[in-house]
Amino acid sequence: MNDVSRSRLTRLVGLRRCSDADLVAALRAGDDQAMTEIDRRYRDRLLAYVRRMSAGADAEDVVQDVLARAYVALRADDRPMALRAWLYRVAHNRCLDVLRRPAPLLTDEPDVGGARAGRDLGEQVAGRERLRQVVADIQRLPDQQRSALIIRELGGLSYEELADALDTTVPAIKSLLVRARMNLARAAEERAAAEREALERALPASGARPATA
Repeated sequence: MNDVSRSRLTRLVGLRRCSDADLVAALRAGDDQAMTEIDRRYRDRLLAYVRRMSAGADAEDVVQDVLARAYVALRADDRPMALRAWLYRVAHNRCLDVLRRPAPLLTDEPDVGGARAGRDLGEQVAGRERLRQVVADIQRLPDQQRSALIIRELGGLSYEELADALDTTVPAIKSLLVRARMNLARAAEERAAAEREALERALPASGARPATA
């Protein structure tokens, strides 16, 4: 390892100990390695958010675009900011560009080989179907409700950080989360009622005699 590589590695290790505010300050001072650390620190979190927020979008491309926009914007702006919440805001705004596309449901086939060979195929199919239904229910939530719920569950942001990320107030965030969870619960209840109704229609009426030839 030459001196330049050793110096760069030492700098990257040092940046890992920096706070978000220090990373932003270093980037604005011209240290591009600070952006490398921001990428390392937040790429996976943003990928998880985008995948759930924008089903059907190429999450890798969206996050790459978010980080590229972040690099330019952070270098051009010297205002104080909460980096994590700000990155989620950029990701949220970028997701709005793709949310109107039809969102495909999960299509993975049940895995019946390897370590799962002993599992009952019927249970796997039922589990996959429940997951598809939950994903579909989340995708049908209004944009702000969906984003608030996903960032809260995946990003672990406080109410204050979440309000900053979505450019709203803490009471509004709490209301969005309550409504999102109520809508998901309502969707699950309606689906269960529809399934019961379908089952009742499929079963022979009580006391009915079987048809004879």
